[in-house]
Amino acid sequence: MLSIDSQIWIYYYDTTAREHSNVLKWLDKILLKEVIILSSIIPIEIAHNLFSIHEKNKELNKTQVEEILLSLILLENCQLIDIDQNLIIEVIDILKKYRTIGIGGRDALIIATMERMEIQTIATHDKNILSLKKFRRIDPVFDPPLILESGEVFDYLDFKQKIEQIK
Repeated sequence: MLSIDSQIWIYYYDTTAREHSNVLKWLDKILLKEVIILSSIIPIEIAHNLFSIHEKNKELNKTQVEEILLSLILLENCQLIDIDQNLIIEVIDILKKYRTIGIGGRDALIIATMERMEIQTIATHDKNILSLKKFRRIDPVFDPPLILESGEVFDYLDFKQKIEQIK
């Protein structure tokens, strides 16, 4: 089981993104093999971004965006986790603990969902989540993907250099 952060999905669906090809290659290998846990905020973030992309360059029309979102949440191996009162309390605790390192509300909700479902692995390109040593972290924007095992320290300077290489 793993969680896949919103930005990875956005790169996957946005064929104009420079990160698209690496994410496509990685995610196509994962999609049918892994159980994917989605915090309910993730499809909302994807929708927001894909509709914004549509407004800017018309790459995707509104119907295509809707179809993408429905196909994602209806994937057989994808489990969408709703927000409830207890999860909100967990989000508040995570914000108290990690706000100083840049973890905001949406990221805290993803982390709380992972903790509730006992998910140990997240695919993300978010430097703040990548810095959380408690999880196994995969950044499929790079080829090969950047993989940080639980407990492994995130090297931000190395990350920045890798980003420059894919530009």
